[in-house]
Amino acid sequence: MPQRLYWVHGSGYTQDSFRAQVEAFPGSVAVSLPGHPDGKPLTTVGDMADWLARSIRAAGTGKAVVVGNSLGGAIAMEWALRYPDDAAGIILIGTGARLRVSQAIFDMVDREWPSSIPKLVDFALSAGAPAELRDRAQEWHRIVGREATRADYAACDMFDDMDRLPDLDLPVLIVVGAADRLTPPKFSRYLHEHIPGSELLEVADAGHVVMAERPDIVNPAIATFLQDLSDS
Repeated sequence: MPQRLYWVHGSGYTQDSFRAQVEAFPGSVAVSLPGHPDGKPLTTVGDMADWLARSIRAAGTGKAVVVGNSLGGAIAMEWALRYPDDAAGIILIGTGARLRVSQAIFDMVDREWPSSIPKLVDFALSAGAPAELRDRAQEWHRIVGREATRADYAACDMFDDMDRLPDLDLPVLIVVGAADRLTPPKFSRYLHEHIPGSELLEVADAGHVVMAERPDIVNPAIATFLQDLSDS
């Protein structure tokens, strides 16, 4: 794996959401954003992208590939736009160029926490997701807590890179679950249509956390993408 490889989780999650990828790609690094649970949560995607850039640079030299799910995908795009000389490629999983958040989700976090955690997880997973994954996803929210989860959703709600997508001049793989209710496949299709040269993979019967639900499909696609980067 010649490129350095980083995984960035979604709103209210931890690095454990990429467990299946860390196991499959030795030497890769799954980060937990500030406040997840340690430290103070950041409040904008831009600040998160800057934090990620500092983390990547502190870890060594050479270009990196960043893989992000949901909020993590927004961070990956912003990082690649702000630090193009550091970016070998990005992989966007269950994300979009604009990530408006339903008021119903804010209400669940503000008024029903922590009893709302199972509902939030139900939004993120397909109906057929394993019970073990459902339990793990609930634990991510419990570990992270309400403050950071809400800050993540607020950062998503402010994020808008729609006009900047053509400026993403690097290899991009886009992955989405066909049953994703939070960032439906039309979000990923829009990314594919507006990011020159991007690739798109839609995974049947998978939800928002498609990499955790179907690593048997997602991991080989990532491996092929990385091999193509190495060969180019």
